[in-house]
Amino acid sequence: MTSPRPPCPFPGARALALALLAACLSLPLNTHARPLGAQGDDFLYQVEPGDTLEQLARRYTLQVGHWPALQRLNQVDDPYRLPIGKVLRIPLSLIPEQPATAAVIHVIGRVTADGRPVKPGDVLRAGQSLRSAEDASATLRLEDRSLLTLPPGTTLRLQRLQSFQGTGLTDTRIDLDGGTLESTVAPEGSGVGRFEVRTPATVTGVRGTRLRIHADTSGSRHEVLHGGAAIEGPARTEQHLDPGRGAAYDARGVLLGAHPLLPPPADLRISRNGGQRLDFTPIPRAAAYAVRVTLDADGTRLESSQRVAGPGAPIHSRGSGTRYVFVRGIDALGIEGRDAVLAVQSLNTGLTSSDGSPVLTADGTPVMLD
Repeated sequence: MTSPRPPCPFPGARALALALLAACLSLPLNTHARPLGAQGDDFLYQVEPGDTLEQLARRYTLQVGHWPALQRLNQVDDPYRLPIGKVLRIPLSLIPEQPATAAVIHVIGRVTADGRPVKPGDVLRAGQSLRSAEDASATLRLEDRSLLTLPPGTTLRLQRLQSFQGTGLTDTRIDLDGGTLESTVAPEGSGVGRFEVRTPATVTGVRGTRLRIHADTSGSRHEVLHGGAAIEGPARTEQHLDPGRGAAYDARGVLLGAHPLLPPPADLRISRNGGQRLDFTPIPRAAAYAVRVTLDADGTRLESSQRVAGPGAPIHSRGSGTRYVFVRGIDALGIEGRDAVLAVQSLNTGLTSSDGSPVLTADGTPVMLD
């Protein structure tokens, strides 16, 4: 049984709409129209000249008969005369999905997928399990350019890797068994499709761009840097996290506390006392600190990671060149705070310590060999 066709507002309207659409397709792209990503369970689309509900239903759901559902959801009077710039909702449940992949773009140390070592350039698919050794890390890139960083000692499973056809959005579920997952979701502003991280105690739906999740036998910790997240425990109660807030749960999924993240440490500097060491001003209420060295300013390509009690931490690097040192406080619940970042420029002709790392003065200048 075929779906009823939308009523014509006046004779010849359908032909006129199709002609207008053909004319618009022959013009350069304008700034009115673009997919806007997703919000909740809906894909968002901004109307451009020539759009009709019938045409959009065909393009995104592959079934023209879905236009009445779009008309009801968006309260559209005339399915052939859509206001230019209006934001339409298209349920993700109506958009067909197809298999997606994750590309390995960075590896340090031994990281395995289903027990086999991975290397940059490898392509991963749904169902594969990843494990990073205690001195290893990896970065994955999804098809929507989202980045997933696995610090040392992390075990997870790529439970679902799908993409919504025609939208540029992905449908991803990660099962984090232990360790940490740091995600930068949809960094190019294309919008978040569905991105979900499950730990043994909680389920987190990502509604923003930057999120950290840690899982171990004691429970889980969640930190939102940008965007937002919704965390659900076994009792199906939902905790919403806004940017700059964190939450901790015990192993049963009971909320232990939710509060603002600790501020970044101040006055980061490199000293030469006893080797290349990092100093900074301690943060009130910090029980410990996480110190990370990365190859990029965004902190996604991890080179080393350690937990220290306070200032004076040795810096571990596997080579020379520009490095970025990230330092964040950790509170009594294990929630990690905001990062302070120090860019360190080292040269191959500079003085190095016994492990090959460069030695710098207090202001970050390399100590050069005479």
